[in-house]
Amino acid sequence: MFKYFLMLFFTASLFVSKNTFAVQIIIEENEWPCKLNHLEDYKLSYFWSNNNITLNENWKKEKDVYDLVIYITNHANTIDQGTEAINKFASNIPQNEKKEKFNLVFSGVFQEMSMYLKLAKHGVFQFITRVKLVEQELIKENKKNNQKQKYVKQNIGRSKKGWLLEIADDAEEEAEFQCQRMDFLEKKTMALTKAIRSNL
Repeated sequence: MFKYFLMLFFTASLFVSKNTFAVQIIIEENEWPCKLNHLEDYKLSYFWSNNNITLNENWKKEKDVYDLVIYITNHANTIDQGTEAINKFASNIPQNEKKEKFNLVFSGVFQEMSMYLKLAKHGVFQFITRVKLVEQELIKENKKNNQKQKYVKQNIGRSKKGWLLEIADDAEEEAEFQCQRMDFLEKKTMALTKAIRSNL
């Protein structure tokens, strides 16, 4: 608990220091740990290649569509559960209503999944920034102690540099998790879109 408190305190102090001294953190493409296409916000054409669909907010107004979208985009429900729910939904509506209904369903899926992707991307930015701030603090410590050798985590015990490196390790692990999450969210959006289109 004490270690956790110290890590939280020092992490907070890094961000306070960043704001106080106006340290500018710029993230380059070669520092981005995820797929490069995740740097950009998703466009409609990425999932729906032609122009025969229009995004809107009306999916929230129709209870059956809203319930379906919330269910299939829910983190707790798998891709297979989502596609099964879409197929069941399609079997219960008349053919002449499918185009309008599934236009709404896709609008909901695209908007909800885009939101989740943005949240995951924001998480990666946060942790990359944390690592860069930690690196800056390590450089300061290095200069302060007139040490030129590379710091090795297991040799620095409970020193300030040790805590810094542990924070960096945790940040990198979290960034990796968020990258994997974006891959999954993209895969799920593609699969749900395919199921929607197959029922039109």
